[in-house]
Amino acid sequence: MSLSRLCLLGLLILGLTGCGARLNPYGQQVQRAASLSQQGEQSFSQGDMGKASRDFSRALEVSRSADYRLGVARQLNNLGAVALGQGDLKKAGELFTQAFEINQSQQSWSEASVNQANLATVSQKAGRWEEAAQHLEQAQDAAQWAKSRSAQGRVLIRWASFYLDQQNYGSAADALEQAQKLATTPSLKGALAYQRGRLSLAQGDTSAALANFCQALTFDRQVLDRAAMAADLFSLGETHQLRGEMYQAWDDFSRAFDLYAFLGKKAPLSRCLTRLGEVNAQGRLGNSLERFQKYARLNPPGDK
Repeated sequence: MSLSRLCLLGLLILGLTGCGARLNPYGQQVQRAASLSQQGEQSFSQGDMGKASRDFSRALEVSRSADYRLGVARQLNNLGAVALGQGDLKKAGELFTQAFEINQSQQSWSEASVNQANLATVSQKAGRWEEAAQHLEQAQDAAQWAKSRSAQGRVLIRWASFYLDQQNYGSAADALEQAQKLATTPSLKGALAYQRGRLSLAQGDTSAALANFCQALTFDRQVLDRAAMAADLFSLGETHQLRGEMYQAWDDFSRAFDLYAFLGKKAPLSRCLTRLGEVNAQGRLGNSLERFQKYARLNPPGDK
Protein backbone atom coordinates (compact mmCIF):
# COMPACT_ATOMS: atom_id res chain seq x y z
CA MET A 1 0.00 0.00 0.00
CA SER A 2 1.17 3.48 -0.76
CA LEU A 3 1.46 5.65 2.34
CA SER A 4 1.21 8.84 0.36
CA ARG A 5 -2.50 9.17 1.00
CA LEU A 6 -1.87 8.99 4.75
CA CYS A 7 0.31 12.07 4.97
CA LEU A 8 -2.50 14.10 3.44
CA LEU A 9 -4.38 13.63 6.70
CA GLY A 10 -1.76 15.90 8.26
CA LEU A 11 -2.59 18.92 6.15
CA LEU A 12 -4.59 20.99 8.60
CA ILE A 13 -5.74 24.19 6.92
CA LEU A 14 -6.98 26.99 9.10
CA GLY A 15 -10.57 27.97 8.34
CA LEU A 16 -11.81 31.46 9.16
CA THR A 17 -15.36 32.70 9.59
CA GLY A 18 -16.74 36.18 9.65
CA CYS A 19 -14.35 37.39 6.96
CA GLY A 20 -16.82 40.10 5.99
CA ALA A 21 -16.04 41.95 9.22
CA ARG A 22 -12.91 44.08 9.44
CA LEU A 23 -10.13 42.19 11.20
CA ASN A 24 -7.63 43.68 13.62
CA PRO A 25 -3.93 43.57 12.61
CA TYR A 26 -3.37 40.23 14.34
CA GLY A 27 -6.45 38.76 12.67
CA GLN A 28 -5.23 40.02 9.32
CA GLN A 29 -1.94 38.17 9.77
CA VAL A 30 -3.78 35.00 10.78
CA GLN A 31 -5.94 35.31 7.68
CA ARG A 32 -2.88 35.90 5.50
CA ALA A 33 -1.22 32.77 6.88
CA ALA A 34 -4.41 30.80 6.21
CA SER A 35 -4.55 32.04 2.62
CA LEU A 36 -0.94 31.07 1.96
CA SER A 37 -1.55 27.70 3.58
CA GLN A 38 -4.55 27.06 1.35
CA GLN A 39 -2.42 27.86 -1.70
CA GLY A 40 0.12 25.35 -0.43
CA GLU A 41 -2.54 22.71 0.04
CA GLN A 42 -3.70 23.15 -3.54
CA SER A 43 -0.15 22.83 -4.85
CA PHE A 44 0.41 19.77 -2.66
CA SER A 45 -2.72 18.10 -4.02
CA GLN A 46 -1.42 18.73 -7.56
CA GLY A 47 1.97 17.21 -6.81
CA ASP A 48 3.83 20.54 -7.05
CA MET A 49 5.98 20.08 -3.96
CA GLY A 50 8.23 23.03 -4.75
CA LYS A 51 5.40 25.54 -4.79
CA ALA A 52 3.71 23.88 -1.81
CA SER A 53 6.93 24.21 0.16
CA ARG A 54 7.26 27.88 -0.74
CA ASP A 55 3.66 28.67 0.25
CA PHE A 56 3.87 26.76 3.52
CA SER A 57 7.22 28.41 4.32
CA ARG A 58 5.74 31.86 3.74
CA ALA A 59 2.75 30.94 5.93
CA LEU A 60 5.24 29.80 8.59
CA GLU A 61 7.08 33.14 8.45
CA VAL A 62 3.83 35.09 8.77
CA SER A 63 2.70 32.91 11.70
CA ARG A 64 6.01 33.34 13.49
CA SER A 65 6.05 37.10 12.94
CA ALA A 66 2.64 37.36 14.62
CA ASP A 67 3.47 34.90 17.41
CA TYR A 68 0.63 32.73 16.10
CA ARG A 69 1.76 29.47 17.70
CA LEU A 70 -0.95 27.17 16.35
CA GLY A 71 -0.24 28.50 12.86
CA VAL A 72 3.46 27.79 13.33
CA ALA A 73 2.65 24.21 14.32
CA ARG A 74 0.35 23.74 11.34
CA GLN A 75 2.92 24.93 8.84
CA LEU A 76 5.68 22.84 10.39
CA ASN A 77 3.37 19.86 10.02
CA ASN A 78 2.56 20.77 6.41
CA LEU A 79 6.24 21.20 5.54
CA GLY A 80 6.79 17.80 7.12
CA ALA A 81 4.17 16.38 4.75
CA VAL A 82 6.08 17.91 1.82
CA ALA A 83 9.36 16.41 3.04
CA LEU A 84 7.64 13.04 3.44
CA GLY A 85 6.28 13.29 -0.09
CA GLN A 86 9.81 13.99 -1.33
CA GLY A 87 11.21 10.98 0.52
CA ASP A 88 13.22 12.94 3.10
CA LEU A 89 12.26 10.93 6.19
CA LYS A 90 14.78 12.60 8.51
CA LYS A 91 13.55 16.12 7.73
CA ALA A 92 9.91 15.03 7.87
CA GLY A 93 10.41 13.47 11.30
CA GLU A 94 12.09 16.61 12.63
CA LEU A 95 9.30 18.88 11.36
CA PHE A 96 6.48 16.67 12.66
CA THR A 97 8.23 16.50 16.05
CA GLN A 98 8.55 20.30 16.22
CA ALA A 99 4.87 20.66 15.34
CA PHE A 100 3.89 18.15 18.01
CA GLU A 101 5.92 19.91 20.70
CA ILE A 102 4.12 23.19 20.02
CA ASN A 103 0.68 21.58 19.89
CA GLN A 104 1.44 19.71 23.09
CA SER A 105 2.44 22.95 24.84
CA GLN A 106 -0.76 24.62 23.58
CA GLN A 107 -2.83 21.54 24.48
CA SER A 108 -4.06 21.41 20.90
CA TRP A 109 -4.58 17.68 21.13
CA SER A 110 -6.47 17.07 17.89
CA GLU A 111 -3.63 18.46 15.81
CA ALA A 112 -1.05 16.82 18.08
CA SER A 113 -2.74 13.54 17.22
CA VAL A 114 -2.17 14.19 13.51
CA ASN A 115 1.50 14.99 14.16
CA GLN A 116 1.98 11.67 15.94
CA ALA A 117 0.14 9.76 13.21
CA ASN A 118 2.46 11.35 10.66
CA LEU A 119 5.47 10.38 12.77
CA ALA A 120 4.13 6.82 12.69
CA THR A 121 4.12 7.00 8.90
CA VAL A 122 7.75 8.15 8.90
CA SER A 123 8.74 5.27 11.18
CA GLN A 124 6.80 2.75 9.13
CA LYS A 125 8.37 3.89 5.86
CA ALA A 126 11.76 3.48 7.54
CA GLY A 127 10.84 -0.05 8.62
CA ARG A 128 10.74 0.80 12.33
CA TRP A 129 7.49 -0.97 13.17
CA GLU A 130 7.72 -0.89 16.95
CA GLU A 131 8.43 2.83 16.89
CA ALA A 132 5.50 3.35 14.51
CA ALA A 133 3.18 1.58 16.96
CA GLN A 134 4.40 3.81 19.78
CA HIS A 135 3.60 6.93 17.75
CA LEU A 136 0.14 5.58 16.96
CA GLU A 137 -0.47 4.97 20.67
CA GLN A 138 0.46 8.60 21.36
CA ALA A 139 -1.79 9.71 18.50
CA GLN A 140 -4.64 7.74 20.02
CA ASP A 141 -4.07 9.26 23.47
CA ALA A 142 -4.02 12.78 22.02
CA ALA A 143 -7.23 12.13 20.07
CA GLN A 144 -8.96 10.97 23.24
CA TRP A 145 -7.75 14.03 25.17
CA ALA A 146 -9.11 16.19 22.38
CA LYS A 147 -12.49 14.45 22.69
CA SER A 148 -12.67 14.67 18.92
CA ARG A 149 -14.61 11.93 17.18
CA SER A 150 -12.97 12.64 13.83
CA ALA A 151 -9.49 12.56 15.37
CA GLN A 152 -10.26 9.25 17.05
CA GLY A 153 -11.66 7.85 13.81
CA ARG A 154 -8.57 8.98 11.88
CA VAL A 155 -6.24 7.17 14.27
CA LEU A 156 -8.32 3.99 14.21
CA ILE A 157 -8.18 3.95 10.41
CA ARG A 158 -4.43 4.47 10.62
CA TRP A 159 -4.21 1.55 13.07
CA ALA A 160 -6.15 -0.61 10.60
CA SER A 161 -3.62 0.21 7.88
CA PHE A 162 -0.78 -0.66 10.24
CA TYR A 163 -2.37 -4.01 11.13
CA LEU A 164 -3.05 -4.83 7.48
CA ASP A 165 0.59 -4.25 6.63
CA GLN A 166 1.42 -6.65 9.46
CA GLN A 167 -1.14 -9.19 8.13
CA ASN A 168 -2.98 -8.96 11.45
CA TYR A 169 -6.44 -9.12 9.90
CA GLY A 170 -8.40 -9.63 13.11
CA SER A 171 -7.04 -6.47 14.72
CA ALA A 172 -7.53 -4.57 11.45
CA ALA A 173 -11.19 -5.61 11.33
CA ASP A 174 -11.70 -4.54 14.95
CA ALA A 175 -10.15 -1.12 14.31
CA LEU A 176 -12.31 -0.57 11.22
CA GLU A 177 -15.45 -1.56 13.09
CA GLN A 178 -14.68 0.98 15.83
CA ALA A 179 -13.91 3.65 13.22
CA GLN A 180 -17.22 3.15 11.42
CA LYS A 181 -19.27 5.42 13.68
CA LEU A 182 -16.49 8.02 13.90
CA ALA A 183 -15.82 8.50 10.19
CA THR A 184 -18.25 11.29 9.30
CA THR A 185 -16.34 13.40 6.74
CA PRO A 186 -15.91 12.38 3.08
CA SER A 187 -12.13 12.07 3.47
CA LEU A 188 -12.44 9.77 6.48
CA LYS A 189 -15.21 7.76 4.82
CA GLY A 190 -12.97 7.35 1.80
CA ALA A 191 -10.04 6.20 3.95
CA LEU A 192 -12.30 3.80 5.85
CA ALA A 193 -13.69 2.26 2.66
CA TYR A 194 -10.19 1.92 1.21
CA GLN A 195 -8.89 0.00 4.22
CA ARG A 196 -11.99 -2.18 4.17
CA GLY A 197 -11.22 -2.92 0.55
CA ARG A 198 -7.70 -3.95 1.48
CA LEU A 199 -9.05 -6.22 4.21
CA SER A 200 -11.60 -7.82 1.86
CA LEU A 201 -8.91 -8.41 -0.75
CA ALA A 202 -6.59 -9.98 1.81
CA GLN A 203 -9.41 -12.30 2.86
CA GLY A 204 -10.10 -13.32 -0.73
CA ASP A 205 -13.49 -11.60 -1.05
CA THR A 206 -13.03 -9.78 -4.35
CA SER A 207 -16.69 -8.79 -4.62
CA ALA A 208 -16.56 -6.94 -1.31
CA ALA A 209 -13.18 -5.47 -2.26
CA LEU A 210 -14.62 -4.01 -5.47
CA ALA A 211 -17.57 -2.51 -3.62
CA ASN A 212 -15.33 -0.94 -0.98
CA PHE A 213 -12.76 0.46 -3.41
CA CYS A 214 -15.57 1.93 -5.55
CA GLN A 215 -17.03 3.55 -2.45
CA ALA A 216 -13.61 4.93 -1.52
CA LEU A 217 -13.23 6.40 -4.99
CA THR A 218 -16.63 8.10 -4.72
CA PHE A 219 -15.73 9.80 -1.45
CA ASP A 220 -12.18 10.69 -2.50
CA ARG A 221 -13.47 12.22 -5.72
CA GLN A 222 -15.82 14.45 -3.71
CA VAL A 223 -12.84 16.13 -2.04
CA LEU A 224 -10.62 15.74 -5.15
CA ASP A 225 -7.94 13.87 -3.21
CA ARG A 226 -5.98 12.82 -6.28
CA ALA A 227 -3.41 10.70 -4.45
CA ALA A 228 -6.19 8.75 -2.75
CA MET A 229 -8.11 8.45 -6.04
CA ALA A 230 -5.03 7.00 -7.74
CA ALA A 231 -4.59 4.46 -4.94
CA ASP A 232 -8.29 3.51 -5.20
CA LEU A 233 -8.03 3.00 -8.95
CA PHE A 234 -4.84 0.95 -8.69
CA SER A 235 -6.50 -1.29 -6.10
CA LEU A 236 -9.58 -1.65 -8.31
CA GLY A 237 -7.26 -2.68 -11.14
CA GLU A 238 -5.59 -5.28 -8.91
CA THR A 239 -8.96 -6.68 -7.91
CA HIS A 240 -10.29 -6.90 -11.46
CA GLN A 241 -7.03 -8.55 -12.54
CA LEU A 242 -7.44 -11.21 -9.85
CA ARG A 243 -10.98 -11.82 -11.08
CA GLY A 244 -9.78 -12.22 -14.66
CA GLU A 245 -11.63 -9.06 -15.75
CA MET A 246 -8.84 -7.66 -17.87
CA TYR A 247 -10.74 -4.96 -19.76
CA GLN A 248 -11.83 -3.37 -16.48
CA ALA A 249 -8.35 -3.82 -15.00
CA TRP A 250 -6.79 -2.07 -18.01
CA ASP A 251 -9.15 0.87 -17.59
CA ASP A 252 -8.41 1.19 -13.87
CA PHE A 253 -4.63 0.95 -14.24
CA SER A 254 -4.60 3.45 -17.10
CA ARG A 255 -6.65 5.95 -15.07
CA ALA A 256 -4.36 5.44 -12.07
CA PHE A 257 -1.36 5.99 -14.38
CA ASP A 258 -2.76 9.32 -15.56
CA LEU A 259 -3.35 10.54 -12.00
CA TYR A 260 0.11 9.51 -10.85
CA ALA A 261 1.55 11.25 -13.91
CA PHE A 262 -0.32 14.44 -12.97
CA LEU A 263 1.04 14.17 -9.43
CA GLY A 264 4.58 13.44 -10.62
CA LYS A 265 4.71 10.15 -8.69
CA LYS A 266 7.27 8.18 -10.66
CA ALA A 267 7.52 4.93 -8.70
CA PRO A 268 3.74 4.28 -8.84
CA LEU A 269 3.87 5.05 -12.57
CA SER A 270 6.32 2.20 -13.02
CA ARG A 271 4.03 -0.16 -11.11
CA CYS A 272 1.05 0.89 -13.23
CA LEU A 273 3.03 0.29 -16.42
CA THR A 274 3.99 -3.20 -15.23
CA ARG A 275 0.35 -4.04 -14.48
CA LEU A 276 -0.82 -2.63 -17.82
CA GLY A 277 1.62 -4.94 -19.58
CA GLU A 278 0.41 -7.90 -17.53
CA VAL A 279 -3.31 -7.44 -18.16
CA ASN A 280 -2.69 -6.64 -21.81
CA ALA A 281 -0.93 -10.00 -22.22
CA GLN A 282 -3.19 -12.02 -19.91
CA GLY A 283 -6.36 -10.72 -21.52
CA ARG A 284 -4.92 -10.67 -25.06
CA LEU A 285 -6.32 -7.16 -25.32
CA GLY A 286 -4.03 -5.94 -28.06
CA ASN A 287 -3.93 -2.44 -26.59
CA SER A 288 -1.02 -0.12 -27.29
CA LEU A 289 1.36 0.60 -24.43
CA GLU A 290 3.22 3.24 -26.41
CA ARG A 291 2.01 6.38 -24.64
CA PHE A 292 2.59 4.84 -21.20
CA GLN A 293 6.05 3.56 -22.12
CA LYS A 294 7.04 6.89 -23.66
CA TYR A 295 6.02 8.82 -20.56
CA ALA A 296 7.79 6.33 -18.27
CA ARG A 297 11.03 6.60 -20.30
CA LEU A 298 10.93 10.38 -19.98
CA ASN A 299 10.17 10.13 -16.24
CA PRO A 300 12.19 7.19 -14.82
CA PRO A 301 11.42 6.07 -11.26
CA GLY A 302 13.11 8.01 -8.49
CA ASP A 303 12.31 8.49 -4.82
CA LYS A 304 8.80 9.82 -5.35
